[in-house]
Amino acid sequence: MKKTLILLGLTLAFTTHHAVAATAAGTVNGITITVEEANSALNTLTKGQKTWEKLTAAEKKQLIEMMAPAKLVAAESKKSLSDKEKEAALAGFWMQKKMATTEVTDKEAEDAYNKMKKAAEDAKSTQTIPPFDAVKNNIKMQLAQEKVVTQLMKNANIKIK
Repeated sequence: MKKTLILLGLTLAFTTHHAVAATAAGTVNGITITVEEANSALNTLTKGQKTWEKLTAAEKKQLIEMMAPAKLVAAESKKSLSDKEKEAALAGFWMQKKMATTEVTDKEAEDAYNKMKKAAEDAKSTQTIPPFDAVKNNIKMQLAQEKVVTQLMKNANIKIK
């Protein structure tokens, strides 16, 4: 449960924006955690059962302490990472997000598996080929990535100078 809370806090830190004139629920090292952010976390944690206003003082403290590491990590990463590292992290996050919404059917995955299996057999590979069910999710991720890259490249305007 604690790991889930920390992961949720990290996710919130990387996906929330600072609200202008937002009501502060608390601070960590001077970084504001807004009531809106707290309610968003509570909505996920309690499936909409609780809001900031309904928490006891002890529960509010526990929630702020749970959200604090994400805020500290976000602040430290902004200071410590180079622009190139930030760009790579952002690109990786975007790619994961885009892949998660890219549909790959079981049929597409099975077709890709059969193609790879045939290529291995044609090459007389001595490696054991795992069953489809064991590699289906990996193939789906690979195909989703290929779809995203293909879509990006389709609209790319590349010039050589």
